[in-house]
Formats: sequence, structure tokens, C-alpha cells
Amino acid sequence: MSSYTATESPVKFHAIATLSGGRRKVIVNKTEDQILADCVIPFVSTGIMKAKWGVKVQSYQVLELRVYRTSEAWVKPDGIPLEEFIGKAPNRFKAFEKRAKSALSVSAHRVFVIMPIQGDEYGTQDDQRIQAEFDKRFEVIEKLLGSHDAVAIRIDKEHTLGELVKRIKEEIERAQFVIADLTDERPSCYFEVGYAEALRKPIIYVASKESVINPKTPTKIHFDIHRNVNMFVNHKQLKEKLDQSIKKNRKILFASARTGSSGTKAASD
Repeated sequence: MSSYTATESPVKFHAIATLSGGRRKVIVNKTEDQILADCVIPFVSTGIMKAKWGVKVQSYQVLELRVYRTSEAWVKPDGIPLEEFIGKAPNRFKAFEKRAKSALSVSAHRVFVIMPIQGDEYGTQDDQRIQAEFDKRFEVIEKLLGSHDAVAIRIDKEHTLGELVKRIKEEIERAQFVIADLTDERPSCYFEVGYAEALRKPIIYVASKESVINPKTPTKIHFDIHRNVNMFVNHKQLKEKLDQSIKKNRKILFASARTGSSGTKAASD
């Protein structure tokens, strides 16, 4: 039970979740029990957190979670940034983590997203354009998967090489199925696809008709998987084709969840 009640103190807790691609979500003005149940327990058990923004509930892969306590509620219209409002308050995540480790949580279906790790937020204009495009694609996929009670998982490039490969393999192994963007024929993407194929994970292949790195250059798909690739020209078509593929192959994609069944096959387009 919480150590605080409405009669004792107006104390509020705030969670700041770091997402892939440098994004973040904030959950503010909650009770201690709300932060524990809605944020910390799901994050500790699955690395995934569900939250409601507007009228929709969305699942997100969370890379880091911080929790802060303040003596009063944060009021956004006051114009004070949350970080400034929190000030030098300590991050209380470790204390919450200890309590969360003994709790259970129901997770959404994990879907590993394979896509080029290209571009640089602080590089040339072309580097920034390339990174922004792949980040936007991931956000489109992430939002769509949320409507299917699934969460998109992507490994960002800030990991060291050894850690990166290890994390990628672990996440592919844990995934219910895989979505692979083969645009620009990156060797790393084919490596990840090969690993997923070896594990007999269902895979939905996508690729833009043109290269992101070299616009107006047609995308070439290696090997014989080109027949199963959902080609798209913009984010709207990417969403539509993915949605169609998921609905068409739902029995394959969501079959035997977390049983490690070896009877799965690649999803058709």
C-alpha cells in the first residue's frame, strides 16, 4: 500500500519514459500506487509500458524510466517545464524497482522491427533527413501495432557492437513476429532477417520503392524474398499494407504466443 494518502499530503509522482529514437513520454500527477502499477511494474517485467494519451491506449518500448516525487501537482498551463518543476528532486526509480520485481504484469505481443540504423540527428542535413525518415517509419509501425495489441521493439544504435548483436538476438527470440524494412539493402538487416528465419519467426517484409539514402534510386531486394515484400511509396501506404498483411495473416502471426512453436512460417504479402 502507498505511504501517502489524500489527508496526509498532496504529494504527486511523475514518470519520464525514454523511448527509442530519442523520444519521451511523461506521466504526471499520479499517486505512488498508480506509478507503480501503471508504469514501473510493466517496465520492469517486459520493458514495455501502456499509457493513455488522448483517447487511445498505446504500448511503447521503454529504454529508461525515471520517477520523481514533488510536494504538489505540476500544472502545465503555468508554463514551467516539468524538469524545472522537478528541480533537484532525486530519481526514485530504484526504490520502485525493488517493489515491482515481485509483481506480475501482462505484456502485449512483442514485434521486433528490423530497419536500417542510418543517419545522424546532429550530422549533415542529409544525415538528419535519413534518420528522420526511418524514425518516422518506426512511429507509423509502432502506432499501427498498438491497434493490434502489440508493441514495436527496435534496438537503437547507441549500444556497443557486442551488446548490440546480443540485444538484437534476444529481442528476435522473444518476438511474436518480425517486421523487416529492407530498404537500402543493409547487410545488418539481412543478418537479422536470417536469424529470424532460422528461428522460424513469421516475418512481414516491407520496403520503399525508392532508396532513402539515394532518393530516386529504385530499391533492390536480394534473393527470392522479393515476391513477398510489401512495397510502398509513402507512410500512408506503409500503414495500409502492413495493416492488411497483419489482418490477413493474423492466425500465423499471433499463433502459439510465447510457446516457441517451430511450426510458424513467413507471412505473405
